[in-house]
Amino acid sequence: MIDVIIITYNEVLNLPHALRSLQGWTRKVFVIDSGSVDGTHDVAREMGAEVVEHPWPGYAAQRNWALENLPIHADWVLVLDADEEITPRLREQILEITSKPADEIHENGFFLNRLTYFLDRPIRHCGYFPSWNLRLFKRGSARYEDRQVHEHVIIDDPVGYISEPMIHNDRRGLEHFYAKHNRYSTLESRETYREIMGLRDNIDSANLTDQTRRRRWLKRNVTRTIPFPAFWRFAYMYIFRLGLLDGWVGYRFCLFIANYDGMVAFKLRCLLHEAKRSGETPEAVLNRNLVQETSALAKPEGGEAASSRPKPDQGERSGREQDE
Repeated sequence: MIDVIIITYNEVLNLPHALRSLQGWTRKVFVIDSGSVDGTHDVAREMGAEVVEHPWPGYAAQRNWALENLPIHADWVLVLDADEEITPRLREQILEITSKPADEIHENGFFLNRLTYFLDRPIRHCGYFPSWNLRLFKRGSARYEDRQVHEHVIIDDPVGYISEPMIHNDRRGLEHFYAKHNRYSTLESRETYREIMGLRDNIDSANLTDQTRRRRWLKRNVTRTIPFPAFWRFAYMYIFRLGLLDGWVGYRFCLFIANYDGMVAFKLRCLLHEAKRSGETPEAVLNRNLVQETSALAKPEGGEAASSRPKPDQGERSGREQDE
């Protein structure tokens, strides 16, 4: 008895793989969509999922809304991203646990391991494997921490670990990958700013692995103060965490993540500098940053309208569609 939650926005390339890996052994799959226009709804329904539309409030908030409002009746809940797949061997390990009465299982939840693919190659080093995320838990036992990105589950101990990895492979290409991580770096810089300025209670109250807890501490206390943070992240991933063993794909992946960390550090420094320069409250600085971002060119995930550019006239729009 397993119910599955997947949040989506324009995931027509990824979702079929996720849903196919869930067919035949889960009770119900809920796809919570926030305004997709690429046929995600049709694919989900054709493959047996129940589509629920809900406006985008943020990653953690969307999942918490689903946990609190959907008709979840199974004893166990599995949270999956649209670009993730459950392998047959992992399915067997999950079913070995969930086939027993829930009250006979000591653990309240289980961390699942993820194997990330980049440019269609697995990343087995770089500090990205194993990658633990608490995704399987007893109904009513968990919720997500109040965080805009890289959110984790809050749940009472004990918890367990399932070693067989699921597949994490985003098939939307490098253009989307770069745009998504530009957005992530904005959200993560804001979250780190909130933590530094005391705008968040219960920091790191979720069930975090030691690696995640250490990474957050470094972003709050070290990364924003040292010179060339991207260089140090690359050296750590490529040399100390043996990213070189992943070949040319590992090299490019380390470069990409190092650049991402550099963006987080730079955006965080800008927020802190603005707070010091303006003399405003931390909340005012954060709110003004949000207003500036929503009028910029980057389009957030989740169907939010972010661009303030005027719409082209019909002739211009037709020309662009022809170019595409």
